[in-house]
Amino acid sequence: MSIGAALRPEIIGPVQEGPTAPHYAEYKRVNVALRAAAQSLAALLGEHGATAEPLEPTVGYKSGRDMTAAGLFAHKTAATQAGLGWIGKTAIFVSPRLGPSVRLATVFTDTNLPAAEPISEGRCAGCRRCVDACPAGAGRDVRWRAGMPREELLDVVACLRETEANDGAAGGLCGVCVAVCPFGRRLLRDRG
Repeated sequence: MSIGAALRPEIIGPVQEGPTAPHYAEYKRVNVALRAAAQSLAALLGEHGATAEPLEPTVGYKSGRDMTAAGLFAHKTAATQAGLGWIGKTAIFVSPRLGPSVRLATVFTDTNLPAAEPISEGRCAGCRRCVDACPAGAGRDVRWRAGMPREELLDVVACLRETEANDGAAGGLCGVCVAVCPFGRRLLRDRG
């Protein structure tokens, strides 16, 4: 089961000019909320006789960690299989409703739940705003399809270098690709 929480668009908007401390604080706030939601959902399922295990949101990468590894489980995989969105050209998850300004968590369960139609290919078409805006030049302008290696979409090492360069007030986040995505910009415009 995939769950998501939106980052506030007014916090993400300014990141198109470069990483910000408010973006890092928002990222942490949403991760705390997602962690609590995943734990509560797993506990509720357990109260009803199901086996459920929450998997927390990915909290970022630290120096020395193998950036080519996606972690224990790719939350984006669960979200695309749940029909919640697709993977964009810089390997960001994009929701048709919330854009890329969303964080994800996963709850593994043996409960039989209804499922939506999985999304198996990107819907970015000819757009390449995230690729062009990436300060690390990490995007590869390739249309995502389910099962493809992340490295075909993104130069993970270049992205890590940029992330590490932002380790000060921005907390090691970049987020420029998220901030420039037209799906996210539309949300910001609609709320403004």
